[in-house]
Amino acid sequence: MPDASANSEADVVPGRFSPSLRVQLTALVVVFLALPILLYSVFASADRDRQQLLLDAVQNSGSMVGRALSPVLLDLKPGDFGKLPSELARFAAPRQSIKLLFKPNGIGEAAGFFYVASAPEVPTTDMQDERAFLARIGVLDKLAQSCTGDIPMSEQVPRAGGQGAILTSVTPVQSASGCWGVVVALDPGALGQSTDKPYWMRAETRLAGIVYAGMAILAFIIMAAVWSNLRRFKSLAGAMERGVSFEQSTTVPELAAIGREFDAMVSRLTRVADIIRDAAEDNAHAFKGPIAVIRQAVELVRPAANTGDAETGIAAISTSLDRLEGLVQSARRIDSATAELLDVGHARIDLSSLVRAFATDYSTMIGGLTGVKGGARNHLTVDAAAGVTVEGRADLIETILENLVENALSFSPPGGQVLVQLKVETLGALRTAALTVADEGPGVHPDQLEAIFERYYSSRPGAEKNATDSHFGIGLWLVKQHAIALNGSVVAEDRPDGGLAVTVRLPIPR
Repeated sequence: MPDASANSEADVVPGRFSPSLRVQLTALVVVFLALPILLYSVFASADRDRQQLLLDAVQNSGSMVGRALSPVLLDLKPGDFGKLPSELARFAAPRQSIKLLFKPNGIGEAAGFFYVASAPEVPTTDMQDERAFLARIGVLDKLAQSCTGDIPMSEQVPRAGGQGAILTSVTPVQSASGCWGVVVALDPGALGQSTDKPYWMRAETRLAGIVYAGMAILAFIIMAAVWSNLRRFKSLAGAMERGVSFEQSTTVPELAAIGREFDAMVSRLTRVADIIRDAAEDNAHAFKGPIAVIRQAVELVRPAANTGDAETGIAAISTSLDRLEGLVQSARRIDSATAELLDVGHARIDLSSLVRAFATDYSTMIGGLTGVKGGARNHLTVDAAAGVTVEGRADLIETILENLVENALSFSPPGGQVLVQLKVETLGALRTAALTVADEGPGVHPDQLEAIFERYYSSRPGAEKNATDSHFGIGLWLVKQHAIALNGSVVAEDRPDGGLAVTVRLPIPR
């Protein structure tokens, strides 16, 4: 029988999203990690576009001012420089400054541009400082390049002290006397924009980041709460004890209703198990009374049986009573085992230690210590790998061992050896604990290897005529039922050198 745990969290329905919370949580983490990267690239592209639009706007503004001043600058006489401030004032705007520079023809490159006028006006005493500032921030160099190529330019120019940047455009106006440079500096705030900080450091971006982080934290808190409560449910279901409540174990109100249903289900199972146990005891007791009366009556009439037929009949009645009493006991064992299967609660079990302890106790009980040879005693030998751990119930595993060993001993010849072996088998990612009990008996016909696990099936060569045989085919049936209850499987096979080997395989938890 395949391991039922293999059909748990890893199930994926083709063409549909996996219902596993682990898969969904992983997908949620990937989304929350990928989203900032995606948004960063989108916002960065949008910010670059916005900055370019601002630069284009200030460049267009500078070009318009340059074209408007061109008639004045082209016809300007050396004595008309005094009217330039008033001409520039016509284009003045809030948070915008216009500076006019001039480089006459015929002077060396080292002389550079002369600061002529500005709007708003700059005191004469500050003009040299203004020119030095323009030179320091690289505007004059760009103006020289612009005059050479007659190309308008615009870009962000850092402010002093690292306080953001201003948008600056340089527009050349070529005249017969030299190159005029119209420099328009615009504070982005005039357009309702800010370039003081990168976009990821602005207030609106930080607010969006806080909202996003809050959403992510809330989503993970919800997932963690559900995950924690489900794991708590699993832990309670695995180590269930009477009086433990699923409903009281959850911290999520919406899961309390599920907890109540679990509690009701466990209560019903527990009640059914108790009823089955009580019924098994009551039925066995009820049958024992009539059987005892019949047995006593047979003993009373036995002395009066003078004929052969009467003696044969009484012997048949006695034999049938013996068998009926055995069947009653077998039915009691079946009912008790059924009640045990209804009991809930699994825990981690050190199977290696359990097998060794069982073998030691059982060897002492049958008088054949492990490894001792001699006499006609049957011997029990153990070969158990260390550190093998499974999930289940120790009482069920002990019942499996007890029935397997009893069955093996009943078939073993005098002085025969019964081997109890525990090892780990690996098939891909699935690891199982293989518990094998092997005897040196006559073995089983291949056609009967599956039938021996059926209820009331018993095949014992040489004992068919013994009607008082106490073996009613219950032991191996119990082994199979307990193995299934532990999410395992059982299989029997004949040994090459004679005898039967029965192997119970139990899943090893990941």
